[in-house]
Amino acid sequence: MGWLDMFDNINYMHWSLGFVTAEFCWDLFLILRQRRTVKDNRTPNDDVKKLMDEETYKKARLYSLEKINFGIVKDFYHELELLGITLSFFLAKLWNFSGQSIQYLGFTDELIQSNMFLLQTTILSFVVHLPWSLYSTFVVEERHGFNKMTLGFYFKDTLKKMAVSQIITTILVTPLIWLIKWGGDYFFVYAWAFTFAFTMFIFFIYMDFIAPLFDKYTPVPESPLRTAIEDLAKSISFPLTKLYVVDGSKRSAHSNAFFYGFYKNKRIVLFDTLLDDTCNPMIGLDEDGNKRQFPAEDTTTARTTGKGKGCSQEEVVAVLGHELGHWYHGHVWKPMILNQFLILGMFYTFGILVTNKKMLADFGFVDEQPTLISLLVIFQFIFSPFNRVMSAVSVYITRCFEFQADRFAVGLGLGEKLQSSLVKLVTDNLSFPLADKLFSTFNYSHPPILERLAAIRAEMSKKSKSE
Repeated sequence: MGWLDMFDNINYMHWSLGFVTAEFCWDLFLILRQRRTVKDNRTPNDDVKKLMDEETYKKARLYSLEKINFGIVKDFYHELELLGITLSFFLAKLWNFSGQSIQYLGFTDELIQSNMFLLQTTILSFVVHLPWSLYSTFVVEERHGFNKMTLGFYFKDTLKKMAVSQIITTILVTPLIWLIKWGGDYFFVYAWAFTFAFTMFIFFIYMDFIAPLFDKYTPVPESPLRTAIEDLAKSISFPLTKLYVVDGSKRSAHSNAFFYGFYKNKRIVLFDTLLDDTCNPMIGLDEDGNKRQFPAEDTTTARTTGKGKGCSQEEVVAVLGHELGHWYHGHVWKPMILNQFLILGMFYTFGILVTNKKMLADFGFVDEQPTLISLLVIFQFIFSPFNRVMSAVSVYITRCFEFQADRFAVGLGLGEKLQSSLVKLVTDNLSFPLADKLFSTFNYSHPPILERLAAIRAEMSKKSKSE
């Protein structure tokens, strides 16, 4: 008798839905705590007044409240949708429909049926969730001045993302299912090795072949900003090979910056929304990076975008000092290695659980036990408690990484400008500066701004005393 036999008397679907419902209630409890924090703090306290004026605070508060209220309604709907789909055995019905679909096309293979099932799931998900996405983009974000997309651009962009995602999913899932069926007792090793290799492959090609399908990445021309960033990279031996500006402003007014690449091929990407008019080297250039021709009497168009937001050159360098702190301390590869051990362990556990035929039967798959459905049920439902714990651990680790990256930037002498850049990012993005302690612990991978600024000031004081 196997150790799994002790669970023969439980209904795996009911157990899983019980945990998912408990998880939803916990998340609702947390978000209601944050909602109360936002609602009760109608005016800024003394610490917040140092970050933003009262008008900006009011805008940030209203933006946060609207996002929270919308999120609560949306989460309620998604919870009811998940319960309805699962309790009605909709997955089993859709699987049977996908089988009928490929039979109509003259096929009976499980691999083809699996991909048909995924395609139909993607289409249904798009249709069902479209109203929520449209409302978020064209009502919530639009009302607060962040949405920059037209309706036509939105649909073109969304459908393109769906197509690319479906292609990548097909390339991943088809060999994975085959390996699970072919691999015998050691299939979990082959499945893990394939997913690792596939992930690395996508990582290597993403910025060169996939990301340009959605955004335009323009090399930063010779400019004071480029020189300052290159000098920063050289000072810490960061192997910078390319520096880009991406036209994020065509979608949103939110700002960001990041680096990517392996070994000696590192690249930095700046969102154009991060740069203010005093340091943006792309002002006055056309889409191909060539200098525009302006009438002789027009002396302002070439120099300004008129957006009045973003960071100065020194502040952008400070932001990148923080980002390069992630590189210096190995914040990219350390979690990656940990995740590979976890994925290998999850595939091994999957191999044990998949032998329990009752599990899939409880989800409505009595006559068939398709490999794809086993993956979905076990990884999404059965592993949900483990996934939840790892999510909390990930948030904690990431917060520690953020503090460490800030300390690195302070060590480079960028503490003052890092503080001012963070303040600008908070105000430009209308981020509400106050957070419920319990809510932020489980949801904020980046520390709340007041905690972060206090830690930077403490590190600067410590650094000045040691000098």
